Amino acid sequence: MNIILGGHSQLSNYLSLKIRNSIKIFREECDITKSNQVENIIKKYRPSFVFNCAAYHNTFKCEKNPKKAFLINAFSLRQLAYLSNLYNFKIIHFSSDYVFDGLKSTPYHEGDYPNPINIYGQSKLLGEFFLKQKSKNYLIYRVSSIYSHFPCRAKKGLNFVDTILKLSKELDELNVNSLRISPTYVGDIASQVRETYKKIKNQVIHCVSEGSTTWYDFAKLILYKNEIKIKVNKIKSLDDNVINRPKYSVLENRYLINNNLSIMPNWKKGFENYLRDLDQKKTNH
Repeated sequence: MNIILGGHSQLSNYLSLKIRNSIKIFREECDITKSNQVENIIKKYRPSFVFNCAAYHNTFKCEKNPKKAFLINAFSLRQLAYLSNLYNFKIIHFSSDYVFDGLKSTPYHEGDYPNPINIYGQSKLLGEFFLKQKSKNYLIYRVSSIYSHFPCRAKKGLNFVDTILKLSKELDELNVNSLRISPTYVGDIASQVRETYKKIKNQVIHCVSEGSTTWYDFAKLILYKNEIKIKVNKIKSLDDNVINRPKYSVLENRYLINNNLSIMPNWKKGFENYLRDLDQKKTNH
């Protein structure tokens, strides 16, 4: 039996479809910041693998409430590491490109030195640290700029693709920032995790679509694929005065590639996978 903490997350929905014998655990049943609740879940299911998709990832709210950010993204991992040793399960955890400062102009690989510039990134990096220091059996996937068919609760039920399509119906023109990223379809991440989570131990690895683009150019592709014609303006991030964001957030899947384990597609092919799965989902309904 495997359990997936953070059952409402985009990633948990795909993992539960692709990882056999897995069950999603929702916050209503288990608050990851409550160690007794987590231990009760572990005792109940006796899992071999615990996938931790629970996170506080609204960057604006993290800045406003750093205590909550560190509690969910970092200190809960310290307790989970303790439990993994006690009950002999492997932790599969998901971290972020925001552990880097964005000052490079070439993709960040696993050997690059982290230097987060906002609360969210700092809390995610501390969570990584606790797992590496405290757990005897873990695997950390760093993901970036994700989108999916499932609602993102932290963003009012929308992801970037949904947001662009929604705004295109409401506005005469769109303003989209030029931060460079590796937009990654969550279905592709789940497929990569399925192929590797048992094979790799005690590593931090990157798991993103190959290549890079900007949010601006990604927005233009989304509109083009949906045959929507609207003016798109390239701007700086709207909340630059409130939150420090990495200007360059491209990751390199160096570990996966060097070990002949990568099945991650180019970001454009990833978007094609998203559209294919979306059509299939509509057909099934």
